[in-house]
Amino acid sequence: MKTFLIGALMLFLMPMVNAQNPYEITEQNMPYNKMATSFTANIIGQNESNVYYQWQKFIEGHQGKTYLVSANEGNVEFESEHVLLPMLGEKLVILHSRFAPNYSENGVLLTLWIELPDGSYYSSQTDEDSAQKIKDWLLKYDQQLTNIKFKN
Repeated sequence: MKTFLIGALMLFLMPMVNAQNPYEITEQNMPYNKMATSFTANIIGQNESNVYYQWQKFIEGHQGKTYLVSANEGNVEFESEHVLLPMLGEKLVILHSRFAPNYSENGVLLTLWIELPDGSYYSSQTDEDSAQKIKDWLLKYDQQLTNIKFKN
């Protein structure tokens, strides 16, 4: 009986736990290039250094290599080369990513730009279906961070 009550309580509380970790991604045009899209994920409750480390591992899972470009006043920028993104037709792309403290200082903002093989930047205006797939891909990254956090 005790096991049943604990199980029922867990089923009841699980949606509440997930509701407390709101995950949002904003999609914007880049200011200097209206045909380029950036994606910004608000990663809540995570340590910045762990977010950087796990991002590099996540990119390695897509055959890419990540390099530090700059670190200045809380903003850290990386470039990831030779990243294979299935949602973009298996193209090898370059990811430009910026990490910064979020506005409430309880997590990290990850902003991502995707440079295509021809040197242009990804635009959701030319391929709306893949924009949602990119958001889902970033959600997968956030879920991996959450799973790692709860294992420790």
